[in-house]
Order: sequence, then C-alpha cells, then structure tokens
Amino acid sequence: MHRPTVSFEHADPCVPDDGALPPKCSWDYAVRLLRRAEDGGGYACQSDTDLALCTCGNGHTCRLSGRVHQVAPDGTVTPSYVCPVAGCGFHVWIRLVGWDPDHTFEEKTL
Repeated sequence: MHRPTVSFEHADPCVPDDGALPPKCSWDYAVRLLRRAEDGGGYACQSDTDLALCTCGNGHTCRLSGRVHQVAPDGTVTPSYVCPVAGCGFHVWIRLVGWDPDHTFEEKTL
C-alpha cells in the first residue's frame, strides 16, 4: 500500500505546561540529554542519536531516533514514520521542512 509523503513543518515543540501543544504534523530538533557527572555522565535515555521531536497527525509528540531513521539533506525521512503511541495508527512517509543537515544539536545536562 502506497502511503503519501506528509510535510512536517518546523515548529516550537510547546509543552503542555506552557498551555499550548505542538501543532499536528510538526517537528523540531531534538535536544540531547546528558547525565550529570555524579550520575555517571554520558547520554541519558539513549538521546545521543535523537534527531527530532515529531508530532503526528493525531497530536502525539515522540522522538525520532537515528537508531531507526535517517534524514536526507532535503528532510526526507526513511523508513516511513510510524507513531509509537499504542493504538495511534499514524503511518506515513514524512519530510521535515527546513531540515538543516549541518545542524549542531543542543546538549542539556539533566
């Protein structure tokens, strides 16, 4: 079955604490999380390969991991995107509009 390519627009990944949710079919660069030195250091939550936070067409925001996906210079993601939220069913080919292959990922210590 052929699935259409859906353009995900670059948007601020608002958090519910701000009173707003991210727009559906949007994305933003992932922040890679580091453990404090006293907690053993290194990356937390396997975030060292996180590429983006993506919000599917049903409003679920999840990590897009480089362990599973690749992003071409034009933003085309392979393989197709399947929302990992149980029961969601959102499954399409996506393109991250505005993707910069030379982006330097922000790192934040927990």
